[in-house]
Amino acid sequence: MARFDNASVSTNCKYLEGCSAPICPRDTEAAQTVWFADEPVCCLKDSPEWVKRQRKIAKTGVSATAGCFTLSMLEKRYIIGKKITGIEPDATNAERKIAEENWLYRHPPVKPKTGGEREKLVARMRSLRAIRLEKGG
Repeated sequence: MARFDNASVSTNCKYLEGCSAPICPRDTEAAQTVWFADEPVCCLKDSPEWVKRQRKIAKTGVSATAGCFTLSMLEKRYIIGKKITGIEPDATNAERKIAEENWLYRHPPVKPKTGGEREKLVARMRSLRAIRLEKGG
């Protein structure tokens, strides 16, 4: 069962009845909700980028003790590693806002690669794979 009020969610979601994700892309009040890495994630195929970041964080295997993530934290593009942590979930709203701002400052945004930079990285990875295959057999 979903943890949000169904009145605040758009009715065009086919997973609404059985969804247990705490933050729904169709929820109009999602900005006030927090998400822990061990909680469910929206299963819509055409979900926003922040849902994809939730999936990446969940795949790292961090536990709920690593803190919570707010919608504004999930909306920002940053590097997601195995040691990622959120903010303190038991903080008051004022403390949470400060902690969120500090967290966003400590996690600078990742800039998208230009076409030329991406091509160079792809060529480099292909050459490294070829070298590894030659050594491996």
